Amino acid sequence: MWLIKWIPVFMLAAVLESVGQISFKKGALLHGNVKGIKYYLMLLKDKWVITGIVTYTIEMIIWIFLLSYIPLSIAFPLSGLQQLIIILFSVFVLKEKINNVEWLGAGFIALGISIIVKSG
Repeated sequence: MWLIKWIPVFMLAAVLESVGQISFKKGALLHGNVKGIKYYLMLLKDKWVITGIVTYTIEMIIWIFLLSYIPLSIAFPLSGLQQLIIILFSVFVLKEKINNVEWLGAGFIALGISIIVKSG
């Protein structure tokens, strides 16, 4: 059960990655009507995209820290937490609709994560 003490750190990394993804999506939605190089230049100055880059950078530092203590064969499957949190953020922040099959898939991810944690 040594792995349980690392779950809060995995959760923090997952939340940061989810915030980054939501930020990127918001930035992309704001400038979706712009074409060509102007689109990319606008993204580089967008507060949502910058927020995404900053949170991704922090998440990457946490991930490297985790990898120094946990085998990659365990850590990488646990990064599935990010997928679960992104789904929840998509529903509650972006108001996206998630169908029953997607919820079933999220349930399987949660089941897999719990099996890995229990065995670790």
